[in-house]
Amino acid sequence: MTDDKKALRDFVASARALARKKTAKPAQAEDNAATDNTVEEELVCCKGIVHIAYRGIADDRMYLSYSRQWNEIRFFRPHGLRVFCADCRHRVL
Repeated sequence: MTDDKKALRDFVASARALARKKTAKPAQAEDNAATDNTVEEELVCCKGIVHIAYRGIADDRMYLSYSRQWNEIRFFRPHGLRVFCADCRHRVL
């Protein structure tokens, strides 16, 4: 595996861990959370739809990609990447 792929995989894993930490449930509901792990990973905030702001490689300009699923951030390079919830506009990453 190349260094870029490993770095991206680590970046996505840390982003998912941060999102899980933000949406952590109270201790009473932890036993029910074991069945909902797949849903929680895909729903980062509100409905799981995000806007992604990223920097262009050649011109270093900021571009926006609207209404993307959370799991689509793996297709973007982490340099200058910003992710916002499409509903509440809260910065997720």
